[in-house]
Formats: sequence, C-alpha cells, structure tokens
Amino acid sequence: MTLSANETVSANQGVRILLVDDHKVLRDGLRVLLEDESDLRVVGEAGTGAQALEMAQSLTPDVIVLDLGLPDISGLDVIRTLRGRKDDVRIVVLSMYSRREFVVPAIEAGCDGYVPKSSTHTSLLQAIRTVLDGERYLHPTAATSLIGALKDEESETAQFAALSEREQDVLRLTAQGFTSREIGEKLIISSKTVETYRQRAMEKLNLEHRSALIKFAVRAGLLDDFKSPME
Repeated sequence: MTLSANETVSANQGVRILLVDDHKVLRDGLRVLLEDESDLRVVGEAGTGAQALEMAQSLTPDVIVLDLGLPDISGLDVIRTLRGRKDDVRIVVLSMYSRREFVVPAIEAGCDGYVPKSSTHTSLLQAIRTVLDGERYLHPTAATSLIGALKDEESETAQFAALSEREQDVLRLTAQGFTSREIGEKLIISSKTVETYRQRAMEKLNLEHRSALIKFAVRAGLLDDFKSPME
C-alpha cells in the first residue's frame, strides 16, 4: 500500500525510505525488495519531483532513492532544492544511465550515492547502508565514468597550460563571450591580433569551431569563476 504525504511510520520500524520514480511497476518492485530487509521501511512513494519535495518535507525520510528522469522537474533539481533547504537526508540516485554526463552532475548537485538500474539489487542495498554511515557510494560503473571525466579535465587543463599566456587570455575571454574588439580593448592589442592568437590557440588544441572552444573551456574549468555582467 502506498502511503500518502501525511502518513508516517514510527522510528522503531527501521530506516525510513522515500521512493521517487515515475514508473509505478518499478516502485512496487523496489518496495518489495527493500521491505524484505528487516531494518528498512518504505514510508512513501512519489512519481514526480514536486511530490518528492513535498513528501521529503512531510515524511522526513532517512534516505531518498531517486530517479533523475521525472516528468515535471529533473531529479537534479530535486537534489539541488533539498540541499538548498539544508536537508541532511541521504540521496541515492537510481538511474538507467551511468555515463559521465549523468553521474558528474548528480554528484555536483549533492547526491550521496549513484546506482545504475541495470545493477543487481544488492548494489542498491549496499548503497543505502553506505550512505547511512555517512559515506558516499558509487557503483563501479559510475565510478569509472567519474574517473574518466577527471582524467579528461586534467588532460584539457594541461593542454590549456601549454598555451602562451596571451593565447590563454584570448581563449578565456572568448569563451566568456567577449568580442574580438572587446578583448583587444582589455588586452590593449588590435582586434586582428586577437583573432590571430585565437586561431593559433584553436589549432594547437585541435578545435575547429567556436562551439568546440566553449565545450573545451567548460571541461577545462576556465569558466568556473566567471559571472556574467547580467548576474
């Protein structure tokens, strides 16, 4: 039976878990799996991000098992909102994706664990128990994706460091959205010279288009401390 946001389970009935996934069949399977453990108790289920945020506040679960693909708001936004509330609930992402473009943002948003849906049920149980101990859990597949992302960032940072100081300045300002004229005014050089430095840097980095330059800048961390004048 699914509990509403107003129903609670007493603390002596075990670790309180909130399931968040828009597929009821999956939630039903997870409930059976989790409640087969004597120390785990599913206190509620949510099929949308909005329901998840409401129930997290009213049911005060110990752990939220969360899918990233929700019909209204993304699981990432759910995590960010919970962390913005200073909510110390443990969050285990259970996702069908284990690629770096999903794993890294989830970790940056503030999840405590990441488990692919394709993994065995023991991985989810291990993740729940690990995060309850105050540690982070990454399934080996997710960990491999994270390591790959870190290696790429290190490689791109090294490539950027190999550029001349002026090439670095031009590349960083270009990625931040400044025109050649504006960059020239900042660096006290001509627009043509700016374009020369930019072309030279892009050739060294094997970047053919401006969009590739932006992606490189993001991965290399060149925009981490940049704030738009509109912010």
